[in-house]
Amino acid sequence: MTQEPAHLDDHHVLIPASRDRVWQAVLDQSEKILRRGKPIAWVLGANPPNGFAVTAEEPHQRLDLAGRHRFATYLLRFELTAPPEQDGSTVLVARSYANFHGLTGRAYRAALLASGGHVAAVRLMLRAVRTSTTTR
Repeated sequence: MTQEPAHLDDHHVLIPASRDRVWQAVLDQSEKILRRGKPIAWVLGANPPNGFAVTAEEPHQRLDLAGRHRFATYLLRFELTAPPEQDGSTVLVARSYANFHGLTGRAYRAALLASGGHVAAVRLMLRAVRTSTTTR
């Protein structure tokens, strides 16, 4: 097993839906991520070319999407858990990991985090999953 990149951050959302429903929404959102061509991925020299590939899956518990480009190796992990209240809701956590390569990688990291682009993208994904579970 290869070593995970360094932990970057976590984002949580409580979704008022069953784990089965949230899992399906995570799979649907991931499929969109994997299908979508991204010009930025091409510019960065991403591998795979769209930026992400599924690297691990534990149904109804965890899905890992990973990739690499000129400046970083990265992993986005979705984890599903039940909240302490056991009220039929599901907690979805998006955990981000990344290693940044060399001086240009450190500059890329600084720009990515300072711009808020990473946080906005992860929150948008979580919001899309939550919305998907409430509109079905």
